[in-house]
Parts: sequence; structure tokens; C-alpha cells
Amino acid sequence: MVRLRVFKERTYAAGVFLMTVLGFVLYASLLLLPIFLQTLLGYSALDAGIAMAPRGLGSFLMMPVVGTVLARFDPRKVLACGLTVAAWTLYELGRLNLNAGYWDIFWPQFIQGAALAMLFVPLTTATMDRISREEMGNATSMLQPDAEPGRQLRHRHCHHLFVPAPAVQYATAGAHVTAFKPQVRAMARGIQTSMIARGSDPTTALHRAYGAIWGMVQRQAAMVSFVDTFLVMSVVFLLMLPLLLVMKKPRYQTKGGAMH
Repeated sequence: MVRLRVFKERTYAAGVFLMTVLGFVLYASLLLLPIFLQTLLGYSALDAGIAMAPRGLGSFLMMPVVGTVLARFDPRKVLACGLTVAAWTLYELGRLNLNAGYWDIFWPQFIQGAALAMLFVPLTTATMDRISREEMGNATSMLQPDAEPGRQLRHRHCHHLFVPAPAVQYATAGAHVTAFKPQVRAMARGIQTSMIARGSDPTTALHRAYGAIWGMVQRQAAMVSFVDTFLVMSVVFLLMLPLLLVMKKPRYQTKGGAMH
């Protein structure tokens, strides 16, 4: 079905691997960010969708610029810039907290969209440059971000990589937040007093106070899981930079206006 001999070309092999990793990180961030917005920051589905829109806007505005830049610069340099900027945006998402506002989400998303334009367009240009006309169709079918093995990697493993993380963080945080801690007891008494003032009896208020504290622990554990995942994806992007040294310089320069 597929002629694998095309992978003998090191530039193509490196490009396909890089495209697979980019697709995985892109899919993971698209999956996790709306969940984060809705479950921890209280966004509605519509508001979460609007908060995701800046990524597409950034790509839309940057695509024509990248097409022009590729006419003058080595695509590998543009790729290096795109990987670095994308890693920075994921690092910024990894610094969010439960007090994050709309603009804290907007700018990393917008810049990340621009960075993605600097990734997919030059990556396609550099990867396919040394493929012969006869192998072009075969090579293109394996380069697409939604092709195998990238699709299988994303759909089968992305969910399983993240789901256990909140439980691990919850167990870690819970070990330090117990009824024997003076700080926890003081917080519980403060919440209990507030609930008694609203009409609850002391016993019920105390139980509800500890329940509220554990709810805080769960939210913080989930928050740490999200930001850790974004930081890991940032590191993954940076680890892809050495692959650019494997890729050969394109023999032909695009004449500008290239679009993906």
C-alpha cells in the first residue's frame, strides 16, 4: 500500500517525524485548553470556543507573511523560529493559574497561531524538496498531520497521558493537607464560622468546611496537571530543534506566496 523506501531520504524522514510530533502537540493543546477553561475557570462552551479563536486568527494573518518570507530565507530557519515561538507560547500557558483572565489566554493563543504558520508551511516545503516527481503522491500521503502514525498516536495516547495526572497531583497535595495541620484547622474554623453565621449548625458547618477545603485541593491539583502538561509540550517543541540539523538545505527556493 505504501512504499517505505522514501524514508531513505533523511530530510523526508525527519520532516515526517517532526510533522507527527507537531500534530500530537497541536491536538493535545486543542483538547486540553477548552477542558481547562470550562472545568476550572467556569467558561461556557461558547465562551471557550471564542477563547480558542485567536489561534486561528494568528495563523490566518501570518500565512501570507510566511509565504513571502520563504522566498528569501532557508525554510529551516523559519522552522527554528516557529518552534521556538510555539514553545514560548506553551510555556506561557504553563504559567497560568486559577485567576487567569481572558487576555492571559488570548495572547499565547494568538502568537501560537502565528507560530504554527511558521511551522507547517516551511516544513512541507523543506520535507518535499528532495522527493522525486514519481514518489510525490506516495510521500505526500504520509506527510499530512492527520495521517498514520500521527493520528493513532494522538487518539490513542493523548487522553491516557493526561487523565492520570490530576489523580497523582491530588494524592500529592492531599498528603500535605490534613486535619492535623494547624493551617488547615484554622481555615476550616474560618469557613465554619462563616457558615454558622448563615444559619448552619456547628457540626454540619464543620463537615462542609472540610468538604470545601478538599474541593480547593482538587481544583489546585487539576490546575497543576494542566500547567505541567503545557510545560512538557513546550519542552517537546524545543527538543525538535536538533532535527533541523538533520534536514538538508532545500535545492529550490519558493517564489513567494506559498500557502499550505
